[in-house]
Amino acid sequence: MQGIDKVLESLGDYSTRGYEYRAKCPSHQGESDDSLAIGESSTGKVLLHCHAGCGFEEVMEALGLENGRGRSKPIGPKEEKVIKTLTVEDLPGASSEYMVFEKEDGTPHYIQRHKGSVYRVVGFDEDGDPLLAAGLGDVEPILFGLPKLREAIENGEPMIHTEGCKDAITAQDKLDMAGVTSGGCKSWKSRFAQDYVGASEVWIIPDNDDEGRDYAQDVAQDLAGIVPIIKIVDLPDLEPKGDLTDWIDAGGTLEEFLEIVEGTPALENMDPWPEKPTKLKVGLPPVEQFDRDLLPEPLEGWVLNVAEMMDNAPPDYVAISAAVEGGAILGRRMGIRPKEKADWTVYTNLWGALVGPPTSLKSPAMLSTLKPINMLGAKADEKYSEAMKQHKMDLMVVEAEKLALEKILKDQAKEVAAGETPRSNMDATKERFEQIEEPEEPIHRRFHTNDTTVEELGENLVNNPNGILLYRDELMGWLRTLDKPDRGSDRAFFIEGWSGDVEHLLDRVTRGYKRIPVCLSILGGIQPGPLIRYVGEAMEDEGERADGLLQRFQLLVWPDHRDRKRTDIPPDKAARNQAHEAYEKLAELDPEEFGAVYDDGNDPPYVHFSPEAQQVYNDWYDTYEAAYRTEDPPPALQAHIGKYRSLLPSLALVFEAMDFVTSRSEGGSVGVENTLRAAGWCSYLESHALRVYSPLMFSPERRAGVLLEKIQRGEVRNGTKIRDIRRRSFPGLETIEHLRQASEILEDLGWVRKVAVKQPGRGRPTEKFLIHPEERE
Repeated sequence: MQGIDKVLESLGDYSTRGYEYRAKCPSHQGESDDSLAIGESSTGKVLLHCHAGCGFEEVMEALGLENGRGRSKPIGPKEEKVIKTLTVEDLPGASSEYMVFEKEDGTPHYIQRHKGSVYRVVGFDEDGDPLLAAGLGDVEPILFGLPKLREAIENGEPMIHTEGCKDAITAQDKLDMAGVTSGGCKSWKSRFAQDYVGASEVWIIPDNDDEGRDYAQDVAQDLAGIVPIIKIVDLPDLEPKGDLTDWIDAGGTLEEFLEIVEGTPALENMDPWPEKPTKLKVGLPPVEQFDRDLLPEPLEGWVLNVAEMMDNAPPDYVAISAAVEGGAILGRRMGIRPKEKADWTVYTNLWGALVGPPTSLKSPAMLSTLKPINMLGAKADEKYSEAMKQHKMDLMVVEAEKLALEKILKDQAKEVAAGETPRSNMDATKERFEQIEEPEEPIHRRFHTNDTTVEELGENLVNNPNGILLYRDELMGWLRTLDKPDRGSDRAFFIEGWSGDVEHLLDRVTRGYKRIPVCLSILGGIQPGPLIRYVGEAMEDEGERADGLLQRFQLLVWPDHRDRKRTDIPPDKAARNQAHEAYEKLAELDPEEFGAVYDDGNDPPYVHFSPEAQQVYNDWYDTYEAAYRTEDPPPALQAHIGKYRSLLPSLALVFEAMDFVTSRSEGGSVGVENTLRAAGWCSYLESHALRVYSPLMFSPERRAGVLLEKIQRGEVRNGTKIRDIRRRSFPGLETIEHLRQASEILEDLGWVRKVAVKQPGRGRPTEKFLIHPEERE
């Protein structure tokens, strides 16, 4: 850390003015917040100038710094430091300019010049006069008038608290009452309130300006719960910035003063600050628990059994994996047209993301659920291996036929050349050669992959136009890879693959030109922290990352994680076999047997909803987006929910197809039961989407979190006007209503208090924030 940064950090409270900084000098502790100028030379040296005359070393010592660096604790005997001492006679100016801050027993503690330098007492000479050193050093500030305060408490008398030392002396000399002050409008510290323990009544006299009234409120709030009766007494007919001394000098008398005090009501409903504010908890929005009724019968028992075997892991992970798996297996072989007349076709390839911490068992849940598709892949590999053996044999036969015909052609060519046979004999042999058919290489059917380049994935999709499932143990690495500037074409490839009906045109020097039907299902896990950061970054970005890639993960779940009890139960073999059989039959489903129909062209066959199910979908479609058509939800969430219009028919078709292959549906269309089940999924998934996007949304608690953060970073200071906070338009705190929500929560937790400060002769009071002493100091 550079020297100037260390100085500013030690100061804590400073402002910027041009190319320099301004702060209250820590050495003399005057009233001005601009008494110390801080700058930096071209060589990096720290420049300090105290307008009250404190030297560089005095300021650095008051900050606890040496040569711009923090002092570490020395090892060994304490080194005696030579301090240059002064006597009272050595101080510049008249003695009347100095105020002596005394301890309770009357012993001088330090001496302060009016709005100027401070000198601490470091000893006494042989005559008992104090020896002084510049600056406060390690001396803690104390109240001015402490002996008088102690005396008033012992006698049960009220005391006067003023803003400055001059007025405290006036209270003592002219009103014959204990006058106390911390020494200036910025000098009050909450710990001073403990000096008032035992006091019966305190009258606070503010100067006639905003700073004075704010100071009075600070003192009053900190004395709450310590002093039974507290009054803030506004003196009449004061000029701007006038004070108690000015009022007395203008002819004010003790009798008049006591009459004014008598007519001033004591402050009411004054609770003491809590020792510590209660921690603000900005919790995640609640999510719907997974309901077993969301699952079609072929999957229900198996999904719940897998989750239970994993020490009662969230069934959400297994259910999402199962749904994506079913959609990937059906893929682009058959689609659904959600509208009765329009030719908009939806396919069942789905993108799912399982959100949870590393210990949430999302990866084991996903891998256990993907066993059926792994088995299908293994069988397809075996079938392909056998087919390749036969293909090689067929190639050998063809090559042998070609060689035999080539020999015949050569012999016939010799006979033709010798005139022994007509050329037509060669033509017949040539025709036989041309009729030899090359055996087609068998297609390697692929169901899934987990680590591949876009080029290799494209090759697989050429041979598997119905689609492939890409699963990744951790999705964040994949997402970050696609964020790289040189991976723009890869990102476009995956975005195109989401709809399931796009052809990607691939041009490569080594591979040539290809038209790739891209139908991709994606499944993977992701941890909450990286996901929240990614959501925030992606939504702030107006470039490539604003393309909606994240919103395509429609099956996005972030379940609650409760304490799980260890389980040790056997697998439900009947449920497992039923589910595995359903996936296997789904892989062999003939769309025409289901009842799917073809349009003219090369598009896959499709089905519709049944008439009753169509009405269910229409009613749902007309209402599901209503809450997201306002300006309040972030555009990212609106885009995410907007894609549910295709999610519902996709899920409904997967579930109907599963019921069909297990003889629970007659096929031909998607019925009411699975349409309602898919609508239930959308409601369930919506609650999880709200949790994921919650960092971009401002609940009252999150607004309170923003305000607290601004307080803790020093952007909102003690005594700040509420209207000034609103003018700053902090995110989530743009209106008075937003501030009201945030402040009420923080007030209930003890972080802040709202006070109404009324200026004499003015109309409406000004609302200001007072901050808990722990944060204030």
